[in-house]
Amino acid sequence: MSTDQLSPLDVAFLCLEDDHNPMHLGAVATFAPHTPVHPARIVALLCERAAEVPALRRHVRASWLPPGGASWVDDPCFTPEDHIQGHHLRGRGDEERFAALVSQLMARPLDLSRPPWELHVITGLVGGRFAVVVKLHHALCDGMKAVGLGLRLFDGMDRDLPVAPEPEVKPGLVGSIRDIARTAGIASDVLRSTRPPVRHSPVVTRSDRPRRVVMARLGVDEVHRARRVHGGTLNDVLLALVTGALRQWLLAHGCAEEGSTLRALIPVTRRGASTAGNRISGFLCELPVGEPDAAVRLRAVREDMDRHKAAGTERGAGAFPLLAERIPPVLHRIAAPLAGLCAPLLFDALVTSVHLPSIPLRLDGAELREVYPVAPVAAGHAVGVALSAYRSGVHVCLHTNQPWMADSRWLQTALRTELAALHRRHPAESAR
Repeated sequence: MSTDQLSPLDVAFLCLEDDHNPMHLGAVATFAPHTPVHPARIVALLCERAAEVPALRRHVRASWLPPGGASWVDDPCFTPEDHIQGHHLRGRGDEERFAALVSQLMARPLDLSRPPWELHVITGLVGGRFAVVVKLHHALCDGMKAVGLGLRLFDGMDRDLPVAPEPEVKPGLVGSIRDIARTAGIASDVLRSTRPPVRHSPVVTRSDRPRRVVMARLGVDEVHRARRVHGGTLNDVLLALVTGALRQWLLAHGCAEEGSTLRALIPVTRRGASTAGNRISGFLCELPVGEPDAAVRLRAVREDMDRHKAAGTERGAGAFPLLAERIPPVLHRIAAPLAGLCAPLLFDALVTSVHLPSIPLRLDGAELREVYPVAPVAAGHAVGVALSAYRSGVHVCLHTNQPWMADSRWLQTALRTELAALHRRHPAESAR
């Protein structure tokens, strides 16, 4: 496949786009400048740098071959000023007003007739900080590539880096037979895993309800302390904390019965940051929201994730992105509405972790302090969760259309309550 051709999975993300379910990835980055800044200055700097990033100058053009396919081509009318805007919170720029503006910006679909990305600079935050809100369409990149594109806009970074193409594979007859068998195996795993959503479940809802971005921060040392006591990876602990927070939410609405689980889609990258398009698979992890003991929840999450990792990213029901890669683009264009409606049959919520480099980063000399990734919310779902660890902080972001979750104070309190429970409980205690 050439560098400019969209893969079938990239086309699928385009086809899943609609007014109520925009398919862009997002991030909210906050900065601490030494002196007051004006949004126009940061906008001008970002425009200058974005103009030097080749991938940001390209838009999608339909192609005849393969049928239903599309290619990335340079936009002759591209100007970065069309994609970067400044905003200022006048008066008292508190966290709630900031979150409301971020939610409003994230809810707007991108214009797919031009390069599918936007940056929004927000000044007037508490303490003189400013923020940059990033929107990148999922057809353009997955989470790892989004990080790679974003890094090029920081001080001292190389911006004119070529995008390496995926190696083209031309299998022979044996290879074709194996490929068909592998596709059939993935399809079988996916079909066997479908299940009807729980009736009246709060994780299933109408897609046309307003969405809210909710952000919370924990200290990375606190999370590592729980990891050292209970074992597992940092991501295992974060996934257990999210499970506990979702349990609190469900308990408040009478929906966390003993032994109940939520099925989470955990995206997994399958390549380095330099290659083109999306190269992802996924795991379907059962989150034990019906388990009252925090340490037991963590152990269950860790064991489930260990099983998935041992099996690999190309097996199991969570590998349906691989299946999408094997479906001709024309079928995605025909079946996308049905595929979108089927998402609740496969999983209850998306939980994704974005890996960031632990190096100091600056924009116009201002230090990067926080990075909150924002996950898209699938059709019919109520919440998407995104996590990132950067320097001294762990950043958790809910993207939800349930009004009772749209409170940053609730999320912060729930996560801290769950972390405190892990600190109090030793694994041996929960086994008795």
